[in-house]
Amino acid sequence: MAQARSGRPSAGVREALLKATGEALGEAGLALSTKEIARRAGVAESSIFYHFGDRLGLLQAVIGLHLPAFADATAVLGAPEGPPGPASAPAAAEVDPGPELEADLAALLARLERFYRRIMPILGAVQSDAQLRGLLAERGGEVGPHLALGAVADAVRARQANGRLPAALDPSAAALLLVGAAHQRALHAHLLGEAAARFLPPVAAVARTLAPAFR
Repeated sequence: MAQARSGRPSAGVREALLKATGEALGEAGLALSTKEIARRAGVAESSIFYHFGDRLGLLQAVIGLHLPAFADATAVLGAPEGPPGPASAPAAAEVDPGPELEADLAALLARLERFYRRIMPILGAVQSDAQLRGLLAERGGEVGPHLALGAVADAVRARQANGRLPAALDPSAAALLLVGAAHQRALHAHLLGEAAARFLPPVAAVARTLAPAFR
């Protein structure tokens, strides 16, 4: 690992490194070369370790640039505006997964898919690099894709608290279904481009199929 340089780095170095990382991953595929990123950013390679600690920290920061899109996605299932539901959540049979729920699920899936499309090169870089996977494992769950599952599960719980989803629904299982569907759609689009649309059902059809599971 390169040694961190001493002194205060010039303004804009961090932003230049983030931009260069996104460009490098998008153009070069899976490889994450700190030398190439530093060259693109026009800075010393040691600047990467100064600002981000290691390559995984750099990738975390790049993902952070897209987190507003993820927050926008999970907000779809957050507690809706209006009066809260009854103090005790309704029984499963009393919750009708009608058009409103299907529309919310479709919106969530579409937004999650857009988020995963943006970060797919980053996920590919981690998957293909043994050192990055090792760093991810060493962090003991502090970072990783499970955080997305937790956030969606929290959004489901918020809707349960408002009486819009039944208490019997398992938030973690629901999150896995939703995130898994969105991730798979993004992966197909990443690998197949526009041709993926020929093999994948529309988002609305996925939402319609999942809705009964939320009864």
